Amino acid sequence: MCHTVGGYRLSDVRVVAAFDVDAAKVGRPLADAFTAPSVSATEFTQLGIDRDSPVLPAPLLDGLDGPLGTLVETSAAALETTSESVAKALVDHEVHVLVITLPTGASRAIRMFAQAAIAAGVTVVNATPEKLARDEDLRRRFADAGAVLLGDDLRSHVGATSLHTTLIELLISRGLVPTSTYQLNVGGNTDFLNLADANRSASKFDSKANALRAAGLTDVAGTAGPTGYIGHLADTKVCFANIKATSVLGSELEIDVKLTVEDSPNAAGVIANAVRAGQTAVDRGLSGSVDDASALLFKSPPHGLPESEARASFLNFAS
Repeated sequence: MCHTVGGYRLSDVRVVAAFDVDAAKVGRPLADAFTAPSVSATEFTQLGIDRDSPVLPAPLLDGLDGPLGTLVETSAAALETTSESVAKALVDHEVHVLVITLPTGASRAIRMFAQAAIAAGVTVVNATPEKLARDEDLRRRFADAGAVLLGDDLRSHVGATSLHTTLIELLISRGLVPTSTYQLNVGGNTDFLNLADANRSASKFDSKANALRAAGLTDVAGTAGPTGYIGHLADTKVCFANIKATSVLGSELEIDVKLTVEDSPNAAGVIANAVRAGQTAVDRGLSGSVDDASALLFKSPPHGLPESEARASFLNFAS
């Protein structure tokens, strides 16, 4: 998305450690963990990754609740790990920015990592729909720790939400009035397996609704969110979106689009921008939530903006 953010190039970013509860990953070098059975993404490149960086145990809280518990074997070390040990690991590995990509709905586990980051004075990029950046108390605590909190719910590089909101903004900018819409998403990776549980996917539906409202869609019948797990799709995500609108003289317009994309790498460009934005904010003496960095990169930032405004704000921040 941006070659440089605050002067940082992608080559300036190093992945020094990871956390997991999967017995097939914990205790192994990060490069080896990519081959775990639960990983369905293609391994494209090792840019910025120290192949020997460790996968450390994370506390087993609610991360494997729901369907994921049938797929992942829990590491014994995860049963003995605490928030305090996570905070210590962040300090020991000299982590500047922690990216939280836990399963949607794992509220306790996600908030544990946020607390550990506060204790370690580490900036957080919250890629999940969990309300962290939208939590006033957490924003204050990150500010008090001199750390930045960016979120919530990472957008994909070119994903369902960005495509959907861009079309809505186009119609509104041309004077049309959207009357109904839907966005249906299916996939076959562990994210979609987890989201097949309605108790886990509720926050994802809320987050996508926030993005549609920021695009200018209010009081319109519609829904947007994950609608099915299809195992043989693996890391392929398929989105079907529909928008109906009224135009001049009451004439009607309808748009149907289909987007097919490999899900996991579609997040890489946005994460790369978010990590560098978080460090840039710290370099500039900022702390807590940073609206200029969040509005473009996340579905549910504290203050949402239309895509065009969010992009202009981020590019100004990144320069």
